[in-house]
Parts: sequence; structure tokens; C-alpha cells
Amino acid sequence: MTKTIKLALVAAMALGTTSAFATNGTNLIGYGAKSRAMGGTAISNFNGAESAFANPALITQSEKTTEVTIGATLLMPDVTFEADANANTNLMGGMPMSATEDSSTAGYGMIPSVAVINKVDDSFAWGLALYGVGGMGVDYRTTTPDSAITYMGANDNLMLMRMSVPLAYTVAGFSVGIAPVIEYGALSMDTGVTTDIAIGFEIGAAYTIAGVSLGLDYKSAVTHDFENTFNSDMTGTAVQSELDTPAVIGLGVSYEIAGSTSSFDYKNIAYGSAKGFEDFLWEDQNVFALGYEYAAEAWAVRAGFNYGASPLATDIAADGSNMDPIVGSLAMFPAVCESHYTVGGSYNFTEIISADLAFMYATGSATAETPDMTGAFPGAAGAGEITATNDQTALSFALNYAYEYAFHIPIDLMGMYSLNVL
Repeated sequence: MTKTIKLALVAAMALGTTSAFATNGTNLIGYGAKSRAMGGTAISNFNGAESAFANPALITQSEKTTEVTIGATLLMPDVTFEADANANTNLMGGMPMSATEDSSTAGYGMIPSVAVINKVDDSFAWGLALYGVGGMGVDYRTTTPDSAITYMGANDNLMLMRMSVPLAYTVAGFSVGIAPVIEYGALSMDTGVTTDIAIGFEIGAAYTIAGVSLGLDYKSAVTHDFENTFNSDMTGTAVQSELDTPAVIGLGVSYEIAGSTSSFDYKNIAYGSAKGFEDFLWEDQNVFALGYEYAAEAWAVRAGFNYGASPLATDIAADGSNMDPIVGSLAMFPAVCESHYTVGGSYNFTEIISADLAFMYATGSATAETPDMTGAFPGAAGAGEITATNDQTALSFALNYAYEYAFHIPIDLMGMYSLNVL
């Protein structure tokens, strides 16, 4: 087990390079290849070791003593920002500018997912999970000289990595789980790079009867302080340096019969009350996900769909009073992906070793109309439009190892008795 955990940590560090990505806002739709192939559903349906990412209560459902998964997602974004001539004039403080359409040059993102779960007995299980939670980034530094984006200096990169230790107990088909969370965050902007480590928690529950599984999961907000890098009020006069990974509450239901599993998840991502995001006028995001799996003895196929309306505000006030946070989000945090289409499958090489593969295509855009600033800027020609698009493709892969063997480390508690810990 010690060697397994060391290998998992090495894999996570080796894969932990991320760039421009986001799906449900700044969150990934799912954290493992099985879940991502099924539209991100995972709150009620057990997916092996990767269930440690989605709902700690599910890890007791393993049929093996120990399960390990090591995987990664390669996310390939295509992000653009477009402003017509009138919008550029208003955004640039009355300086006549041409219409602009530019593509972000931020590179691909590689997001790791590593998990180990271990069943102590039929009632208790524990695990270790390391995975990329989300993030986002754009790079418009190579855009044309008359671009509003260049003037705004849109160049940023947010990366969030999480480690959790899920603990779960089950009796009579009902399971409860809890997982303390440590999260590493790194935010890069024109002002530099700031890193931060913060803590949170996750709690979950699950119940299974006659092929029907129900799941509940709550992930707490995790607050990062990106001092000297992040300024949420967009003016620099009163620096708000805290940025939350928002709280998420989710409900799931799945049904399995004769190798076929259908699943549905609902999540509420609380951007509206998250520090930093609320200053940019983001709203809570409701996410709906559907997934299907057919599993034979040696293989499985999966498909899914995930939808979440963009949490970004787009209604700019007539006097332009809220224009800065709205334009700032569209330019620097274009979390406008809404529809996600997914497929994938698995192959069992042996009873112990298997591999998963998933593909995702996501698309979305948002448009805001800038107000007519002719009175303030005599050279302006009236109202204009700005539009951000964020289309993505992604490939996820995982290698899984499941076996029936337990490693015991005897711990003598004050000489009274010995407790075997897997």
C-alpha cells in the first residue's frame, strides 16, 4: 500500500500541469474517466476507485479489498473574445478603436486524477484521492495592437488541485461518508503568481435497494487568499484577494438492471455566494447530467449529456456602472460552456487490470450589450456588443488496478490493544 500511495503521488505531480479549462463554470463536469463518459454523473453510481472523487459514501461498495485508479484528462479549449467597434470605443474610454475578434493562445490543460480505496471490512472503507478540481485561463498577449483585449491585459491562469481522505461506513444498504480536503490553488495574472493551500470538507450519503441507488453529496467552499495577485473589485482601490472554490451540493439517482445502468445527477454550484465570484456578479449554476452504461464481462460502453447555463452575468446597466465586472468575466474567465456531449468505454485486460477512455465535446457562448456612452465619450457611436465563446474537446484516460489483498500496519495504542489499519 505504501508503494501504491507513493506511485499515486508521483503520478499526480507529473500530470499536474494545467492551462485554460472550465466546463461547469470553473469546475470540471467529472473527475474520472468513467464519470466523464457518463456526462459527469457519479453521485449515486459506483465507479470503482474514482468514486472517491464524487461521493465518499460510495467507496464501501467496492467488491475488492483494494482499488487504484491513475488517470488524466487532456482538455483542449478554443476560446474567443469579440467586440464590435462601438463596444471597443466604450470599453476604451472614448478612444476610437476598430472591431476586434481574437482567440486565446493559452495552451492545452492536463488534469490528473489519482485515487486509492481500501475496504477494512464489509462495513468500513477509507481512501486517498488527488485530482484537479477546475480552473481557467486565457492569453491574449499576442493579439493585435488595436485590440481591447490587449489594452485590458487579459492574461491569467487559475489552477486548483485537491487531496481528500474519504472515510465511509455502511449498514443495511445505507452508507455515509466524510472526507477532509486540502486544496492547492495557483493564480497567475499580470501582477504575478500567487499560490495558496486551504482546507475544506465533503460529506455524502448513499442508499441502494433493488437496483436503485440514491446519492447525496456536499462539497464545502474552499477559500484561497491570492494576495497581491487577485483584485475582485476591478479598481485597485480596495483589494479583495480572496477567491473561493464554490460549495457544491448534488443529488443523484441511478438504476441498474442486466448490465445496463442509467444515471441522473443534479448539482447546484454556489458561485453567487462564493468570494471573488460574487464580486464579478456570477450567479449560482444549476447543472443537470444524464449518463448510460452497458457493461459486459470484459468491456463496457458509456454515453452522457451535461447541461449547465453559464453563471456569468450579461445584463450591463444603462449607465455602465456594472460593466467592468461583466466584461472582466467575459474576457478573463469565459466560463460560458453549457452543453457537454460525452462517450467512452472500458476494457478489462484481466480480473485485476482495466482501462477507461472518455471523450467530451462542449460548447457555449455569452453576449453582453454595452450601453450607449455617446454623452460621456463624444466620439462614441452608440451601444455595442461583446461576445465570449468557449468550445472544448477533451480526452480522459485511466488505468485501474483492483485486487483482494490487505496490508496491515499494527499500531499499539498505549499498550492496551492493537488496531490493524489497512
